[in-house]
Amino acid sequence: MSLIADVQASRSARVLDADRIVKVVKMSKYPVLITGGKLLRDDRLVKFAVKMNKAGVDVIACSASSKPLIENGVKPKFTTFSLHYITQFLLDPDFRIDGKVVDCALYLGFMPYYLSRVLSAMKHFSKITTISLEPYYQPHATFSLPKLDEGKYYETLERIVEGLI
Repeated sequence: MSLIADVQASRSARVLDADRIVKVVKMSKYPVLITGGKLLRDDRLVKFAVKMNKAGVDVIACSASSKPLIENGVKPKFTTFSLHYITQFLLDPDFRIDGKVVDCALYLGFMPYYLSRVLSAMKHFSKITTISLEPYYQPHATFSLPKLDEGKYYETLERIVEGLI
């Protein structure tokens, strides 16, 4: 099954490999990982999110993705049913988490059509750098992975975590 994200974009995402994503995250003052419902069906994504959290990236859990994360020792900063809900907070320039301003949001575990709308809003109404960690290109993100087959995708996620540790 091929997943294609919306491509109606005036400014498209820059495709980055794992090493460059690591550089962007390390340059950020306060990056967060926002997780979605696919974590409920994919233990490899849960393990990646747990490792990201151990590497110092705080987690915001959407779509009940908090359950497997909490079971694996992650305490999300926020848990919310809807990605749209947390996006409304991120769009507010006065929003803080523990007194810190989010300057980089990484997205993992979302359906492409759902994530596309949120990234479009972030692109047009926010200064936050957005990174899609999905196995397909997301044109509305600031940075995106290219379309990857399953093996290459999980290998790329592993390289990102190794670079952050």
